[in-house]
Order: sequence, then C-alpha cells, then structure tokens
Amino acid sequence: MNPGDEVGPYTVVDRLGAGGMGEVYRARDTRLGREVALKQLSDRTSGSDVARRRVLREARAAAALSHPNIATIYDVLETPGGLVIVMEYVPGETLASRLRRGALPLDEALAYAVQIADALADAHAHGIIHRDLKPANIHLTPDGKAKILDFGIARSVDEAGDATATMTGGPQIVGTPAYMAPEQLAGGRGDQRTDVYGLGLVLFEMLSGQRPFQRAGVAAHALAVLDGHAPQVRSLAPHVPALVSDAVARALARDPDDRFATAREIGSTLRHAVRDLSEAKTGRFSQVAHRSNPTRWAIIAGAVLAVGTAVAWLLWAQPWTTSVSAHASAIGILPFRNQSGDAANDPLAVGLTDAVARRLSSVRALRVLPLDESREALRSRRPGEPVAKTLGATFVIEGTLQRSGNSLDVTLSLVGDDGRQHPAGTYTGDASRLFDLHRAVAEGLTAALTRAGALNVGASPEARPPTLDQDAFADYAQAKVFLERPDVPGSLNHAIDLLLSATRRDQQFALAYAALGEAYWAQFRETKDPTWTTKAQAANLEALRIDPAQPEVRMALAVMYQGLGDSAKASEELRQVLALQPRNDNAHLVLSAIHVDKGEWDAAVAEATAAIALRPNYWRNHAQLGDALLRAGRLDGAVNAYRRLTELQPDSARGYQRLGTALQAAGLIDEALANYEKAAAIRPTWAMHSNMGTIHYWRGEHVQAVADYQRAIELAPNEAEPYANLGDALQKLGQPDRAAENYRRAIVEIRKALAIKPNDPMAVSALALYQAKLGMRDAAASSSELAGTLSPQEPEVLFVRAIVQALAGRSASACEAVTAALAHGKGAEEVRRADELKSLRGCPAYDRLQANVK
Repeated sequence: MNPGDEVGPYTVVDRLGAGGMGEVYRARDTRLGREVALKQLSDRTSGSDVARRRVLREARAAAALSHPNIATIYDVLETPGGLVIVMEYVPGETLASRLRRGALPLDEALAYAVQIADALADAHAHGIIHRDLKPANIHLTPDGKAKILDFGIARSVDEAGDATATMTGGPQIVGTPAYMAPEQLAGGRGDQRTDVYGLGLVLFEMLSGQRPFQRAGVAAHALAVLDGHAPQVRSLAPHVPALVSDAVARALARDPDDRFATAREIGSTLRHAVRDLSEAKTGRFSQVAHRSNPTRWAIIAGAVLAVGTAVAWLLWAQPWTTSVSAHASAIGILPFRNQSGDAANDPLAVGLTDAVARRLSSVRALRVLPLDESREALRSRRPGEPVAKTLGATFVIEGTLQRSGNSLDVTLSLVGDDGRQHPAGTYTGDASRLFDLHRAVAEGLTAALTRAGALNVGASPEARPPTLDQDAFADYAQAKVFLERPDVPGSLNHAIDLLLSATRRDQQFALAYAALGEAYWAQFRETKDPTWTTKAQAANLEALRIDPAQPEVRMALAVMYQGLGDSAKASEELRQVLALQPRNDNAHLVLSAIHVDKGEWDAAVAEATAAIALRPNYWRNHAQLGDALLRAGRLDGAVNAYRRLTELQPDSARGYQRLGTALQAAGLIDEALANYEKAAAIRPTWAMHSNMGTIHYWRGEHVQAVADYQRAIELAPNEAEPYANLGDALQKLGQPDRAAENYRRAIVEIRKALAIKPNDPMAVSALALYQAKLGMRDAAASSSELAGTLSPQEPEVLFVRAIVQALAGRSASACEAVTAALAHGKGAEEVRRADELKSLRGCPAYDRLQANVK
C-alpha cells in the first residue's frame, strides 16, 4: 500500500510500521469520516485458503469485543493483496516503544496492568484468548489508557502456522518466543492462564525495565523458561511492594495451575495494590465489604470459634527474642497507666509497655508472658486475687506515666503472687529521647527483679529497640492502642493507617509489618473479605524478610496459614517458634487447632493439654481443649473444659456460649438454655441465637425459631448456618420458596468461606448439606464425598453424609453413615432429632436412639 491508495472505502494516509503479522497503515474511512488502522496480513499468515478462513473466522469473532482497553476490529477485507484487518486507530505509542526509555513509575505501571487485566477478562468471557500478549501489542494513548491490539488475530495466526514446529529445525513457531508461556514453548495451545502469564511478563518489564529471562538465542531462552523460575521483580526493582512482586511471581508460575486462575483474579489483586499505593500517599485506608467465615452446621457451628485465628491479632504482642530456660521466672507486664490527664499520651504508655517487655525478654533467666495474657488476667481474676497468681507469674510489673511538657516521669513496682508490692523506682526522661527512657526503665526493672530474687545478679536487658525512628515507633505504639479494641468501630482502620505510616518512616521495621499483618488479618475476621488475607500475607512475609529470627513474626505467619488451611506451612512456622521458645503455649494452642482441622483428635487434645500445662490459668488454652473435645464428640470432656473456662472468665459470654453448646449436644437442654441466658446477659451473639433457635425448632416452636434465626442473621449477615436453619424453620411453616431462598443464601456464604479455606472439611460438609436441602443430589453427594476424604472420621462429616444419603433415598447408605457418625462420637441428641433421618426407622443404630428417649 502507498499513501492515497483506496482499499475499499478506506483511503491510506501513511504507513505506521510493520510486525510479524504484516504491515500497518493509517487510513481514513470515507463513509464515517474517522481514522482507522489497516493491517495487511502477510502471505505467511493468510496465504492459504485454510489460513484465510481461520483468520476471517477469528477476526470476526474478535470484532464482537467492545471494551475501552481493546482496540476494536471494524471490518475484515479480502483484497488482491491479501487479507486486511480494519481496526480502531489508537494514537500514542506502543508499550515497547515506551520501555526503550526504561521502566515505568510504579503507579503508572500498575494502572496500565489493571486495564490490561480488565481487557483480558472481558475477552476471556467471550471465549477469546490473545496468546501473543507483549509490549508491541499494547498501545499507550496520550490520555493514559492501555489498548490491546490483535485480539483474536494473534490466535488465528498461531493456528495458521505450524504449531508443532521445533526450536532447532523446520518451520518457525509463529509468535514471539520472548513472551511465550512455558506451555506454548512446549508446543501446547494454552488457555486464559497463558494470557495471565503474558500479563506477568509485561508487568515485570514495566516495573523493572527488563525481561525476567535474559538469554541469548531462542533455544537458550526457551530452556530458561521451561526449566527455571522467574526472579522476584523486587530483586531488580526494590521499590515494588511485596504484594505486587508476589502477584507477578504467581502470574509467572511455570505450572499454569499455580498461576492466577483468571485475568479477573490478578486484576483484583493489582487493583488493591493500586488502592494501597494511593492510600499510602494520602494516609487513608478504607473499609471494604463483608465476606463469610468458614462455618459448621447445626448447633456446633455457632459455638466452636476458630481459636487459631481468634488469637491472631493478640499474638504479635509476644515479646520474646530468645529461647528461655524451662526454670525461668515468669513475669507479667500490666499496661502502664497514663496519669497525665491527657489521652494524647496513651500511645506513650502503650509504647513504653511494649518496649520494656521486649527489652526484658532478652534476659534468658526471664520468661516475659504475652501482654494480652496479662491484660486478660487483670480483667478475669477473682475479687482480691493477685494478678500474678491468676497469671501464674512470679511477679507482675505495674507502672504509671506522667507527662509535664516534654518531661516524662515513670513510676514502677513489682507485685508478687502473694500480693506484696515491691517498689521499683521512678525514672525521668525527655519525650524527645524515648529510647533512652525505655532503656533506663528496663535496666531499673532488671535491678529490682534481682533484688526480689527473680533474677541472678548480673543479668541485664540486651535487646535493641525494634526501630531507631522515634516517629515510626510512636505510630506503632499508637496503633497498638487501637488494636487493643477491635470491637470499637474504626479501631482497625486507625491502626492500619498508623502502621502504614510506621512502615513508610522505617521500611525495615519488622514488628510494624508483623503488626500490620495482624491488623489485616483482624480486618478479615471482622469483614470476611478475602482481600485482607492477601494483604496480611504480604505484610507478614515482608516482616519475615526483614527479620526472620523474630518469633512473633513466625507466630503471626503460623496463625495466618492455619486460618487459610495451609497446615504444612503453619506447622513449619510453629516448629521454628518452639525451637526459639520451647514454653510458648500459644504455639501448642495453634498446633491443636491444626490437628482439629485434620480430624486428628488425640493429637489435638494432646497439644491443648500441653498448652494448659504451660499456662494453666489461661482461658484460651481451656477453650481450645473444649473445642477439640467437642469436635471429637467427647462431650463430657468438652463440658468440663468449658466449665473451667467459665470459672476463669465469669464475666465473659464466650465460656457460657461454648458450655451451652456442649450441653445442648449432650441433650441437656434446660441447662444449655440457662448458660445461653448467662451469655446473653453479657453480650448476645449470633451463635447463641442460632442455637436457641434450634432448641425452639426441636420443641416444635417454629415461629420462635424463625425469630431467633433472623436475629442471628442480623448479628452476622455473612454466616451461612443461620440461613440454613431459617430455611428449615420456614419449611415447617409451609413456606418452601422462602426456605429455598435461604438455602441458596447459605450456599453463597459457605462458598465464600471455601474460597479462603478450600480444604476445610466442615465447610465442604456444610455445602453438601445445603445442596441436599435444595435437591441438588449429585452436587451434594460429590461435596459430601470430598468432605469425607478431607476428614474421614469427623463425626459431623459422617452425620451430614447420612442426611445427604437419606434425602437421596439411599436408606442403606444413610444407615451406614449414621452408624459410623455415632461410633465416632456424634451427639445422639442431634441425630435423634434430625427430621431428615426419620426415614431411617429400621436402621438398628437409629432405632436404638429413639428407644432410649426418656
């Protein structure tokens, strides 16, 4: 073509360039008065009839795409010179041209990557895969848009060429080897994950200015891609956030199964990175939508809290930095009180508490107990009982802080387990030299502990402060004030704002990153939005990168991995924690939760018992023991553990809630209700209302059951179990359509849970139950089978299998499953009262239950 030539209704204006597929010209559409781009395909790509038909078919399919980040195909012309593709003319330059000037700024690269991901997602939704995504096929417009070229045509050209060609002989593979995914280089066709890989390559180059695989020659490049792993983009561009670097690495995974499953998924991750970058600049952080927690069916669902995740935000307060002797003196530190009359000084008191704990923890002859345990002991002790006795500590440290201008006065004392008080001195410092004051206080406390006989002469705190930036430490300390009250609206957002500020001030502040990870994880627990888990993982891994020797960093990772269902990673982190801290009872507590997830009851009970042996008066350890025993169907033991929990925390609803659940499972309904009422008097919960609704349901009081279930939903709109229970009650009231609506909502919520923890047998089993109630027999059977594979001896899984089989009319299989459920500890009361199992009369195990009713 030459300028002035007429190609159908288009007049050629000038030549824009050439590529592997042909030449491109700018032209004018004489009918519509607009500029277009004409791509004249080469003979290689459209010379044969087969190739021509394929290109026409694919280009016409691609013409159906209409997305702001995809260059639109207007027409396909058959001319004497070959096929001509008529496309939207996009002003600006290609990304390849822009990259010749070096890497793009972070915010610019991310903005383009999000647009590209959105375009790919739209094309994939229409069944079209690009398969030749590269900088030369991405156009950057003057107004900041990325436009992808050659959708559909690239795929057609690949197919028109010889897809079986090798790198060493015969025809050339059509495409650009430097931007091919491993499966393409191996001769495969690829799918949408191939485009995800292409986006990963493009984003890597935008961020770093170079490709991940730098090899001379096509064959050497192919071997590097097929046999190696792409480097982390942060290794070449340290300014790139960990979340982005991890996203690029996942997109570039050699195995397609290890990549983001869809372009929409990577786009979502990158969009959150863009938001984080924006909020880091403005100092803001926004709340996101609610998502669901993994849940259990029926009465156990509401009561057995996920202890492994429930402790997450508290664990970062653990101050140990080195292993301690089994005979070390246990010391508790109570929150230092701000007596300045100005709440603005609260962060100074919190920061002082944390700093002293960290410094004292470096003394091998001391075992500084987690700060959250000291706070719990202060709240839950019996009237008149010394906090140290409740805590199981030799001493607790009490302190007050007063500020006058820039002068700070700190007064300290030791209080023994007998209640005797030992003055530990008053220390004066300057607010502008906080770290000097921290050191002086820690040294004075060491001397006081030595005088009191808790330490040998000569011990001294050696720990360095976690940061040398006082402003970063101030942000960190203030964040801890907010983290102490996650129940107060906005507290977590404020904590995150402050921790982001701390990490900006000191990018090597490992504990701030660990605290940020805990705050993100707490947000996930509050909102059930899985994007917080991605943020938590990125922050925790950054803390690990900075200081892998910190036990609290390892502990935070362990809690997070347990919550995500990755027991192998969680266990590995816990092994490292215990190597540093053999007496860390929280590590045993989370190990117990891991064994519960796997249905390993004896091991779960053993770990919880080990935690109790280390900290006999710590309520969480008894709660975990009760949870493990309840899941195992050992109801007497669960009741005893929960009774001990109520003794340790008589003013907390959680103990009465759990105890009521165990009693209800054991058929002791009146006593269960009495405990629910005690819990309600302290703080009503969705679980309590759901369980009380089940009692009303059992009694035939279906209107009251509906009211309780609706109240449970109001309190926890993203929990699956109350919706399913409400569906059951509505069925009894003759409202099948409303019942089905609630079963469907239960499925929606439980699928959200499975998106976070896909191998949770309880959630999979719950899905099976809800599917069965909707008549989805094949799906229910499949889900039930998967749950049984994940935890073959879990009583609840076996119980649900019985219901699934009974609803499908398979009485013999249902009888076998219910017999196994009872043998493995499933509570007889719930089995006996299950409406879905009434068809099992004639099943010996089921009949015995009915015969034993008093």
